[in-house]
Amino acid sequence: MVLPIIIGVGVTFAAVTARSGIRAWEVYQKLTPLMIARLNRIRLTEAEINFQRESSVRFRNLSPTLKARLDQYRGGFSARMTEAEALLILGISGSEVASLNEQLLKRKHHKAMVQNHPDRGGSPFLAMKINEARDVLCHSVMLKK
Repeated sequence: MVLPIIIGVGVTFAAVTARSGIRAWEVYQKLTPLMIARLNRIRLTEAEINFQRESSVRFRNLSPTLKARLDQYRGGFSARMTEAEALLILGISGSEVASLNEQLLKRKHHKAMVQNHPDRGGSPFLAMKINEARDVLCHSVMLKK
């Protein structure tokens, strides 16, 4: 007699919890970085607030072809690192590619490792990817020797 009541209360509790979770997720997906900062009581300067507003307006005003190109890059790493990804990881700009030599590569690798070294709170995975990016560019035809 008591068992059906306990089961009913348990099922009701699970359903209400799932429904609340789904609604919270829908609200979370609509939050902007500015809203998240306000919820966490982070004080932003007027320049940061204006930048957030302007960047979202700029993105909405982009052409559909450019939006499609931007949506192609979802982040993360490729299965096999490409030269383009290695350049992004090491922060080598398009203007620096023309003069990419061993010294520049070494300097960019060192800067990235200092910022992401595991001994200083960085991620071992990112350090591995930075080293992989260096290795890819060392064997690249872009590198002037």
